Amino acid sequence: MFSVIIGIVRWKVIDSSYYPFICNLIVGLLVEIINASHPYSVVTVKTLNIFSFIDFFLFAWLFHNWGLFNYNKKRFLMIVCAFGIAWLFITFFLNKFSNINNLFLLIYSAALIFLSVTTFNKIVVQQRINIFTNARFWICIGIIIFYSFFILTRATDLSTGVLTHVSKSFKLNLQLINSYSNVLVNLLYAVAVIWIPRKKNITSLF
Repeated sequence: MFSVIIGIVRWKVIDSSYYPFICNLIVGLLVEIINASHPYSVVTVKTLNIFSFIDFFLFAWLFHNWGLFNYNKKRFLMIVCAFGIAWLFITFFLNKFSNINNLFLLIYSAALIFLSVTTFNKIVVQQRINIFTNARFWICIGIIIFYSFFILTRATDLSTGVLTHVSKSFKLNLQLINSYSNVLVNLLYAVAVIWIPRKKNITSLF
């Protein structure tokens, strides 16, 4: 909530390369509102399935803006298309649209963690400025924390049919930890939005 408010307030002055991140925060908040309005319903499941690809697309766009794919638009589009095809295949052929697409959630979460770790390493090695005032640093930390716990939760749900000894109390505790991590990550994102650099003023030489 706070990160969305700060992002909307700062929208006109921040570097446009961070726009996909702000859009992701806004869409994520809308998804949370829908989930709260329709708990444990088909609407919630379908919303999560749709958001899973939107979430990946916006973060991939953000990493592309940061030069992770060497600013190669074709490479970026190929990655997005590949995940789009995977989403369609898993969602409608291997799964039902009315069921949570746990497999794709696991795949794209792992991909985002990989992209974040790669970006984090570049920040530490290449950039000379204080990383604690670097918005990319806080965003990558947030992604790594949230999607690591998210993978653990989804993997438990996916394996419930195989690992019958997984207790309900364990799953509830895991979901509780995931909720706490969600709060923490939202705070990290709020810090990130505060440190997003302003637009560079291009002045005429004349």
